[in-house]
Amino acid sequence: MALKLFPVVSVKGKPFDCGLQHGSQAREQIRRNVDLYFDLWGALWGAKRPEVLERCRKFVPVIGEYDADILEELEGVARGADLSLEEIIALNARYELVWAQSLSPQHGSDGCTSVAALPQVTKDGHTLLGQNWDYKPRFQGLSIILEVEQETKPNLVTQTEAGIIGFKGMNSAGVGVCVNGLVSNRDRFDPRTPFLIMMRGILNADSFSRALKAVLGTKATVSGNLLIAHRDGEVIDLEVTPEDVGFLYEEGGILAHSNHFVAFTNREDLIDTFKPAIPDTLFRIHRARRLMELDKGHIDVDSFQRMFKDHFSYPNSICRHADARDEEPRQLATLSSVIMDLEERALYMTEGPPCQNEYRKLSPPSLMKD
Repeated sequence: MALKLFPVVSVKGKPFDCGLQHGSQAREQIRRNVDLYFDLWGALWGAKRPEVLERCRKFVPVIGEYDADILEELEGVARGADLSLEEIIALNARYELVWAQSLSPQHGSDGCTSVAALPQVTKDGHTLLGQNWDYKPRFQGLSIILEVEQETKPNLVTQTEAGIIGFKGMNSAGVGVCVNGLVSNRDRFDPRTPFLIMMRGILNADSFSRALKAVLGTKATVSGNLLIAHRDGEVIDLEVTPEDVGFLYEEGGILAHSNHFVAFTNREDLIDTFKPAIPDTLFRIHRARRLMELDKGHIDVDSFQRMFKDHFSYPNSICRHADARDEEPRQLATLSSVIMDLEERALYMTEGPPCQNEYRKLSPPSLMKD
């Protein structure tokens, strides 16, 4: 089993300074990510760099209105990586840009299976949260662990793509978040708050209610799913669309999600368009829950690891592997797996699929800040 893990990028200080340190430390990975995404957008919908940058320029005032500190941090990343602000925004809005030209869902976005277990069903009474991140294999090896010590907001740790300031992770206030791709007929490309920026808003929150406000207090331009938990034993799932936000509560102390709508199944005005591309979403959500229930009352990190290694219906399984029958732009594979113990303030992570890579524990001292 491999023991590799993402490089850790630790930053500290005011927002611009944090971004500057991020951009400087991960400069080569960030520039490589930018090049790969522009190549991808060109291959998928013939986008030219100036066109993408013009789209991203419209996000600048939107992000500034959402959180001026986040915009400052992005400016710092751009300075440190010697790139334009628009290029860094392109990374942080890459989820939206996939659908910029009404792409068929068959081209794929983030896949993922996410699960949370509350104290009443875990072995040690802790809140556990985790996901397998299923994404395009071309981006393997270009992610980092970003540790941010902030002056006026909670400290946070996020496993993210280099140059992107918010993704799956947890903060020192006890908030954790995972993400799953969703696609609907209501999705469109407008200059609204990018999805990954919302995730940073969640990780900046000092309470569960503020984490929810980071999503409910703004508008998205495309759909997506957020599983948000708190170490004090609360969890909720938010199915975000441009028109509304649906919500799901735990049942029996367990909450799982994959890549189809559950809360909005009876909305005639909303069509789930991702299911035909990844029909395995329909069983992954229930299989993940059922595997968790086998250890109910004794669920621990090992329980999550066994579930995330599951190969039922391989290669389109919870532990996903690239399907050679699909063209490269459509292929998805598990690029990493993360399990968070929100009480212990520890993360267990793999780089690459968990069936081939050992989980390594990370306990950042910065998360001990109250």
